[in-house]
Amino acid sequence: MEIRPYQDNHLAGVVSLWNGCVSRGEVLYRPLVPSYFEEKFRIPGAALFVALEKNAVIGFIAGCVKTQFLPGQTSANTPGYLSVLMVDPAHRGRGVGSALLHQLEARMRDLGKTLLAITSTCPINLDWIIPGTPGHEHNNMPGADLLCSGYGFLQRRGFAERVREVAMYLDLAEYRKSPEIEEKRAALAAQGIIAGLYDPALGSSFDGMCDRVGSEYWRQVLRDELACDHPRPILAAVHEGNMVGFTGPVDRQENGRGWFTGICTDPLYEKRGIASVLFNDLMGEFIRVGAAYSTLFTGTENHAQRLYLKTGFRAARQFAIMHKQLEG
Repeated sequence: MEIRPYQDNHLAGVVSLWNGCVSRGEVLYRPLVPSYFEEKFRIPGAALFVALEKNAVIGFIAGCVKTQFLPGQTSANTPGYLSVLMVDPAHRGRGVGSALLHQLEARMRDLGKTLLAITSTCPINLDWIIPGTPGHEHNNMPGADLLCSGYGFLQRRGFAERVREVAMYLDLAEYRKSPEIEEKRAALAAQGIIAGLYDPALGSSFDGMCDRVGSEYWRQVLRDELACDHPRPILAAVHEGNMVGFTGPVDRQENGRGWFTGICTDPLYEKRGIASVLFNDLMGEFIRVGAAYSTLFTGTENHAQRLYLKTGFRAARQFAIMHKQLEG
């Protein structure tokens, strides 16, 4: 057995290995085809290795580093990432997975990384199938699947669980808006807070909200979207010229999923019902654009989970965000 950097002639073997793991129900990923592999894995910063025996692929590992950064991020203060690790079942228990992981860790150290992370911020975003649905997908696995055997493998090799995320799912055909939403909207309006579809012509400032939430990602999302000639719908709460809550942008993916980046409320305006109004408006917009379902993930301890459950979402799977310190 030997470990080598991935080459194009390994593609058929990786596809076969991957799809075998999928068909046996060992992983939740969607089946792999060559075009999807090229789209997801052949990106700047990717580090791909295969395990070979008699020139046959018996294992595959994919990691990467960021090459594009949000404000405040640099190559020095962002980790290396582990995206996926698979070993053919006939060769498990022989150290193949450990050898692949060792090779990826060495590559990350060569790139100056001191931390290897398994998290949703990994630039390699892999779609996965929501259990108990007719093939409905989420666009990014947020960590290590707790029900996958790889979770225990990672723990035994020095990865520590930092936080747990729960993936949630809603069939939009079953969504029903609570009558109290319009009561909450009216109560907000009485306070001078207008919640609903946002008009970009208002030019409301969102920097204060993003500063207090501490999210450069959402600042970038809003800045980029509102700079478009034809921005997608955004749901927002506005008070005295300032955006104090938002969700969206509203989009329908080809697979029928209602997509959005997240939801937030300015900490100065919490506990007024803003999130409830905007999130229910979001479901209505998804239905309007023809989405069949919606998915999201959130921390298992995040109080927002109550909002999602009340809206009709169900918990579908739990994942662990994991880190490993890389010794020099």
